[in-house]
Amino acid sequence: MERQWSTTLDGIRKDHVERYRFAATKLARYDRVLDAACGCGYGSSILQDAGCIVDGIDAHPGAITFAEESYPGPTYRIGKIEAGVFPRKHYDAIVSFETIEHLRDPLHALQVFRERADRLIVSTPNEELYPFTAQNFAGEEYPHIRHYTPAEFVDLLASAGFVAESKHCQKTKQSSVEDGTEGMFLVYVCGSR
Repeated sequence: MERQWSTTLDGIRKDHVERYRFAATKLARYDRVLDAACGCGYGSSILQDAGCIVDGIDAHPGAITFAEESYPGPTYRIGKIEAGVFPRKHYDAIVSFETIEHLRDPLHALQVFRERADRLIVSTPNEELYPFTAQNFAGEEYPHIRHYTPAEFVDLLASAGFVAESKHCQKTKQSSVEDGTEGMFLVYVCGSR
């Protein structure tokens, strides 16, 4: 997994920051939000600055320590998202960016999300424009396991009880989020079925 270790947003790759800024426009002030696989906390901080009440969870203890020190304010917890051990029983929304491609059982994680929230903002690499090859991720602590086509992503989300209400993408690793599915990264805003 490509962690973004920076104490300022200027040190975070643009596409990562833009996903969170986009999510902030889709959430309401005081929404209770879980940032699932929050990494180093910059995204949780962006959501909190937008007025959300944010809990961040990540499996990497070092990332959580970094988040607490560098991006204080949100509540952070060490844990695997698949376990569903979150600070709250229910959230207004869950945000999970560049996560499911790392999971051996992404459907289970998405089902856990669905049990805890009716809304999900989620992203993954687009297999059609950013094809998966295992050697590109060899040696990473949390390597990618696969990427998804837009249709596969919709089907996976539907299997977990989510419907993609709007589909967005990022063309490159330096892009903002825009409408459509013709980009390297897919970003979907989902509701419950």
